Amino acid sequence: MVSLVRRGRVIGKTIVLDAELGLPEGALVEVEIRFQPAVATPEQRQQALQRLLSMNLPVADWEQMEQETIRGAVEG
Repeated sequence: MVSLVRRGRVIGKTIVLDAELGLPEGALVEVEIRFQPAVATPEQRQQALQRLLSMNLPVADWEQMEQETIRGAVEG
């Protein structure tokens, strides 16, 4: 089997490739899709981090989460 690697984007339910495959119409193909999230700028990453930190989430670390889970199971 020949492997062809092509980049593209998803628009609605359609995959639009950046280049033609050069295969005959109706040819059977096997497709593997690899999602590559958009690259964020350092400023966007910093803003996302600040939003996460400002959420004041109830769990600070793994040990606290484990204690709260055990306490909830025992008390509940």
